This record gives sequence, C-alpha cells and structure tokens, in this order.
Amino acid sequence: MIDFQALLITLGILLGIVALTTVAAIANKVHSTREDASKRRFLDALRQNFLRVKAGDPGLEREGMDGIVRAARGRWSEAAAEEIAPLELGMRLDVIRALEERGVVARYLRDARSPWKWTRARALRVLGELKIPTSVPTLLSALGDRDPDVRNVAARALGRMKLQSAEEALVALLGKHDQAVSSRIAAICIEMGPRTAPLLIRSLRDGNARARFWAVRILGEVRDPRATRSLCDALLDKDAEVRSAAAWALGSLSDRATAPLVLPALRDPVWYVRAHAAEALGRIGDETAIEPLADALQDRSWWVRKNALDALVRLGPAARPALVRMLSGDDRFARDSAAEALSALGAPPPTEGSAA
Repeated sequence: MIDFQALLITLGILLGIVALTTVAAIANKVHSTREDASKRRFLDALRQNFLRVKAGDPGLEREGMDGIVRAARGRWSEAAAEEIAPLELGMRLDVIRALEERGVVARYLRDARSPWKWTRARALRVLGELKIPTSVPTLLSALGDRDPDVRNVAARALGRMKLQSAEEALVALLGKHDQAVSSRIAAICIEMGPRTAPLLIRSLRDGNARARFWAVRILGEVRDPRATRSLCDALLDKDAEVRSAAAWALGSLSDRATAPLVLPALRDPVWYVRAHAAEALGRIGDETAIEPLADALQDRSWWVRKNALDALVRLGPAARPALVRMLSGDDRFARDSAAEALSALGAPPPTEGSAA
C-alpha cells in the first residue's frame, strides 16, 4: 500500500532542493555579472590614471599615481599588477618606485609569509607580475612552502619575472623539490626557450642526478643545437634516467651526426635506456642504424623491440633488406616484427619459396 503522506513529503523535499539549487545558480550568475562589471570599472579607472601620469601636468601626475597606488593595494591588486607589467619601461619603473616608497611592495613581501594560504598565493602572484628584483629571494623561499599550490604559484611567478637572476635561481632549483614543483619549474624553463640553454648545460656538468635529468629533458624540449655535445656526453652518465633522457633528447634534436653516439645505447644494461635509444634512432633518421635496430628486434624487453620496430618503419624502404633477413631468424617475435614492419612499408614479405 502506498504511503501518500511519505510520498508528498519526499516530493516536497525534492522540490525544495530544486528551488534552492535554482536560487543559488541565479544568485551566482548575478554575483558573477556584478563582479565582472566591478572589475571593468576598476580597469577603466586604472587606465585613466595611467593617462594622467603621462599627461605631463604635475597635478594630474600626482593624482594618477595616487590612484595607481590605491589600485595596487586594493581588492583587484592582481589585475592592477597585470596592467602595470606591460607598461613602457620608464613609466613602469616610476610606478614601482612609488609602490616601494608607499609601502605597497613591503606589504606584499610580508603577505608572502602570511599564515593564510591564499594570502601568500595572492602576494606571490602580484610580486611576480611587478617583476621587482628584490622580491626574488621571497619567491625562492616560497618554493619550499608547506602547501603545493603556493609552491606552484611561486614557481610560476618566478617564470613571469623574466629576470636573469630568476632564471638562474630556477635552474639551480631543478631536482631539489617534489615532482609537482620540479615539473612546474621545467615547464617554465621550456617557456623561456633557448635563453636558458647555457644554464641548463652548466647544470648537466655540476648538478645532482635529478638536476641533470631535468636539464636534459628541458634541453630536449627546447631543441637548442648548442646542447648537442652536452647531451651526447650525457649518454655516458652514471645515472640510467639521465642516459635515457639524453637519448630521447637527441632524438628530439634529430641531428644525424649524433647517430653513431646513440647507437651504443642500444646495448645499455638498462632496458628503458635501450628503448629510448631505439626511438631516438628512428627520429634521427640515419640509415646506419638499420642493422643495429634490426638486431634490437630480438631484445629481451618488449618496449625495446616495439620501439626498434617503429624506428625501422620510420626509416622507410631502406630498412627492407634487413627486415627480410630477419624473417629467417630463430626469434619468433623478431620474425613477426619484421613481417609487420614490411607490411607497414607497403612491401609484403616474400613467400617462403620466393625468399629462397
């Protein structure tokens, strides 16, 4: 028997939930619209103050600078810092000087050590946008913050500064933090591009194993030819992860002159070094690698065999004779791989009678 009273109560509760959800959505929409309008008004006023500072009239200049300082310490301080960052150098320096003289910069340096997570993060974002060299030590210190979100903000802020001192500090910190922060630092170095290559090459010589690994990975992404020799040296690194990354990076550079140096890595005692070497040789595209890659089809590691197969296919028709020879070998996987590669090259393997 249906309990209509319980059913009505349940329906009432569901309708109440729907009503509350709808009201919350409408309220959120209204709030977002008001926030957007408030931010637009703020930015319009800030840009007017920039024009007053440029006007050349002492009174207007003083009024404009007062408005900029208020904006930089107010609710929309992050947006203000983003607007200050691209200003013409002379004007930006004048604004930064005013912010320092009126204690705004000192406030954010203090806030970067606040017990409140989001206060620290906000301060670090503002300091990164303002690009003040004296804030670099504070940002570096924040890379060791107890909260991972704050550490990521600090790394991003250092990257935004685009100062040589910040770049040197970031590279020096490679491998000294957890995976998340190290990945963020690496991503920033990649964004910076080739200008970090000399610092990374130095890190390959002087850094610890994790620093060397990250330096190699970044150099492979940046693809700066200046790193080729150092990457070749890294193929002999005592750390297997560094050797593996070096093979991958050289494949990324695709310089045929490096093929003879990568070839010995196909015999490395560590399987993932051999796997990346096989992949790299396919990307380098030197035909002298064909026979060693064909031999690698018999490797005891599946990944090495798979990468060798893909590399031979990438090398094209020149690999066909070596693949045909593999068809008569003792290793069943090598035979099957050779047949697969020949098929991928558009040259079906010969029949048993024609091979003879």
